[in-house]
Amino acid sequence: MDNLATGTPAPTVGADTVQEVQETPAPTIGADTVATQQAQPDKSARFKEKAENQTSKVMAEIEKLQKLSNRKYYTYNSEQVNELFGAIQSALDETKATFTTSNPEKKKLFTFSV
Repeated sequence: MDNLATGTPAPTVGADTVQEVQETPAPTIGADTVATQQAQPDKSARFKEKAENQTSKVMAEIEKLQKLSNRKYYTYNSEQVNELFGAIQSALDETKATFTTSNPEKKKLFTFSV
């Protein structure tokens, strides 16, 4: 029996097999233009969304770093604290500079000097 709405034949069911007929969608004129416009949100809105997400992640990581201040579990000196926060401040300064310059530097990993 044919499908009356689309004019395509109904699937054939046998004892051991099922054969399905796939429909080919009809081409639409101008749909790709509309889809492209909808797929690209405003750059400012996209920046805001991504910046909020990344900032939230950074702040969560800073909260984890704060737990290292617990002297019950960790021993550290003021030189280590200054070096740690100096590295963080440098990374923040470099990141901020990338928003005002066109040639960002390569990322560096933090390690204590001693």
